[in-house]
Amino acid sequence: MKIEVIQIDNEEKNEFEIRYNGNLQYRAKLPFISIREPFNLEKLRKIKIINLKGEEIYTTDYKYVENLQEEFIPLKYLVTGSQKFNQLLFTSESNIIKIYYEVKGIFDSRYVIEINDKKYFCYSIEDGYVRHFPIYDGELQVGEALKSNVLTDAKDEYWCYLKKGYEFLSYGIVSLLLYLDRSEYSSSYLVTKSYNLSKKSSYNKNNKFYDQEWVIKNFGYEFYKKVNNDVNFVKQKFKNPMKTWKEQWNSLALKEKKLLKFVLLAPWVMIAIVGSIIIIFFVFFLCINKL
Repeated sequence: MKIEVIQIDNEEKNEFEIRYNGNLQYRAKLPFISIREPFNLEKLRKIKIINLKGEEIYTTDYKYVENLQEEFIPLKYLVTGSQKFNQLLFTSESNIIKIYYEVKGIFDSRYVIEINDKKYFCYSIEDGYVRHFPIYDGELQVGEALKSNVLTDAKDEYWCYLKKGYEFLSYGIVSLLLYLDRSEYSSSYLVTKSYNLSKKSSYNKNNKFYDQEWVIKNFGYEFYKKVNNDVNFVKQKFKNPMKTWKEQWNSLALKEKKLLKFVLLAPWVMIAIVGSIIIIFFVFFLCINKL
């Protein structure tokens, strides 16, 4: 099974499409950080998963008390052997899914998908242009989520492959990927017409859970071909940057054009207003003197 969580809109909102095997199943709305709105911590915690009828099928609950109790003592995991961070609950009529980041020791951490009290573990490994998240049921790898480190138009994209018989994990995987975007990949601050290319490597205890060939052996090269195409596309953009003012103007999103117009016009408007006031006072004093 292939799951795709693809950002489709990032202009003053974060909206995603969720596809199973290429078919649209759900949409999701994540918080958007805007300097024009008052800070609202509760709003930043909310994630909405909506079916194609527009009905919200999952609601989220950030466990404030549980998170405060669990995170209050720094380095608690050195004593207890485990410490949970950023616990977020996804609730539907039939499922309770808890997603959190667990630290078990120095250089030893993982994400946990807890579905109706059954736990599945997800490990993060950086390898070049791709961040890998092998997913385990006990000692068995049952899936792998992938996040490209190549970003075009500031839109994030996540893929996940699940082995046959583990399709029931799809809701948990979608919850994890949306959780990752909200907590680690929010693009609210990025210019919408921008490109980002980064190559990373990670070396920690998680590497033992990483099979470099797992996706290729079980599902083929589709994802890696897409990443290679994106890398070549972005590299070409870097080689041939936009030169004319018209090209640069057309590359801007509508909100960026409005902001740029305001920045450029505001000083001239202020000069015009001040100049008009000075002329009015000058004319007024001339009239007074003549009288």
